[in-house]
Amino acid sequence: MRLYYAKLLRVEYSAMVNEMYSEFLYKLLGELKFRIDGDYLRVRAEQLHSRLTVYPAMIFSQMALQPLLVWLLWNEFPHTQLLLWLAAFYVLHSCEIIFWWRYRRITLTVEICRHISTRFTQFALLVGAMWGIASVVFFSPDLIYQILLICVMLGLVAGSANGNPVHPPSLFAFPLMTLTPLIVRIALEGDKIHLILATMLLFFMVIVLDGGRKLGLAVWTSLKQNFENLSLVEQLLQQKEMLSQAQQQLEHANEQLRENAQMLAQKVQERTAELFSKAEELGLVREASILALSSLAETRDNETGNHIRRTQNYIVALAQQLHDHPRFKDFLSENNIDLLFKVAPLHDIGKVGIPDSILLKPGKLTPEEFEIMKTHTTLGASTISAAEAKLGMHNDFLQMARLIAIAHHEKWDGSGYPNGLAGDDIPTEARLMAIADVYDALITQRPYKPAFGHEQAVAIIKEGRGKHFDPDIVDTFLRIQDEFHNIALSYQD
Repeated sequence: MRLYYAKLLRVEYSAMVNEMYSEFLYKLLGELKFRIDGDYLRVRAEQLHSRLTVYPAMIFSQMALQPLLVWLLWNEFPHTQLLLWLAAFYVLHSCEIIFWWRYRRITLTVEICRHISTRFTQFALLVGAMWGIASVVFFSPDLIYQILLICVMLGLVAGSANGNPVHPPSLFAFPLMTLTPLIVRIALEGDKIHLILATMLLFFMVIVLDGGRKLGLAVWTSLKQNFENLSLVEQLLQQKEMLSQAQQQLEHANEQLRENAQMLAQKVQERTAELFSKAEELGLVREASILALSSLAETRDNETGNHIRRTQNYIVALAQQLHDHPRFKDFLSENNIDLLFKVAPLHDIGKVGIPDSILLKPGKLTPEEFEIMKTHTTLGASTISAAEAKLGMHNDFLQMARLIAIAHHEKWDGSGYPNGLAGDDIPTEARLMAIADVYDALITQRPYKPAFGHEQAVAIIKEGRGKHFDPDIVDTFLRIQDEFHNIALSYQD
C-alpha cells in the first residue's frame, strides 16, 4: 500500500513539475532572444562590456569555491572522482580566461557582439552543467551533506542572478543547468520530505529567474533611456549647428545687399524671421524634452502631470518671496527664478533608473533597497552632466537642473544624501526644491503612504526647521503656506 501511494505521489509530482516548467519556460522564451543588430548595438555592446568587466571576478570566485567543496566532500566520495571533477572545471575556467583576455579590449561590432554573446551562453551552460553533475554524482545519503550541497547550489544561483542581469541568456542558462539536476535527484528519493524539498527548490529557481529577468529588463531600460537621451542631445547640437549656419548665411546676405536699402531691409526681415523661427523651434524642443523626460520619471512613480505644475509653482512662490532677502537676493534674479520654473520638473529624472520593485513598493524599503533608491539623485545628475559634456560649453539651465537633481535630498544638518552636505554648502536651488518636493509628497498619496492634510504637512515642515530645511526658507514657507495650499487645490490630481 505504501509503495502504491509513493508511486502515485511521484506521478502527481512529475505532472505538476512538467506543467510549471512548460509555463515558466514559455514565459521566458522572449527574454532569451538577445537581439543584436544595428539598432540595438550601442545598448548590447554596453551590456556585454559590463559583463566582460566583471567576468574575471566571477571566474576566480568559482575557482576558489570549487576546491572548498572538494575539501568538504573529501571523506565522503572517492578522491579520483572529486579530483577529476575539479580538473575538468579548471580546464573550463582556463578556456573562459583565454576568451576574456582575447575580447576584453576589442571594439564591439555586431558580429563580435554576437560571437561574445554565444560564448557567454555556452560557458554558462557548461559551468552550470558541471555544477549540475556535481549535485548528482556527489549526492550523499547523509542528510548533512545533502543540506551542504543544497546550500552551495542556492548560493551559486543567487549570486548568478545578481551577476548576470546584463546578459539574460546566461542569467537563465546557469540556474537551469545547475538546479534542474539537483531537483530531479532530490525528487527521485521518492519520500514526502524530499518531494517537498524539491518543490521548494523549484519555486526558488522560478523566483530567482523571474527576479533576474525583471532586473535585466531594468538594466536594459536604463541603458536604452540613457542612449536615447544622448541621441536627443545630439539632435539639439544639430539644431544649434543649423542655427549657426543660418546666422552665417544672414551675415553673408547682409554684405551683398548693403547697396540697396530696400532690398537689404527685406532680406534682413526675412532672415530675422528665420532666426526667430529657429530659436523658437529650439525652445520648443527643449520644453518638450523636459516635459517628456519628467513625465517618464513620474509615470514610473505613479505620479501625474499635476505634480510638475504644483512643484513649479511652489518653488517660484518661495523664490519670489525670498527675492529681496539678504541671503538670497544675489542668486534669485528674475532670470534664475524663470530657470527654476523650467528645471523643477527634472528633479526626479533619475528615477527612470530605479527598478519598479523598489520604486513602487507599497511598504517600507529595506536598507539595501533604500540605498538603491538613493541613487536616483546621482543617476539624474549623471544624465544631465552627460548632456553638458555633449554641449561642450557652460549652460545655466543644465547646471541648475543638475544641482537640483543631485542635492534636493540633502538636509540642513548634514544627514541627507547622496553627499551629506550641510547648511549653505547645499545649493540654494536644491534647498528651495526640498521644501516644494516634501510638501507635495506629504499632501499626495504615494504607494507607501496616504495623503496628509495641509495642516499636518505644515507641522512636519516646521518641525524640520534647522534640521531638514534651511530655517529662513521654512520661515518664508510658513508666511505663504496659504499660497501653497491654494496651488495644491488648483492643480489637484
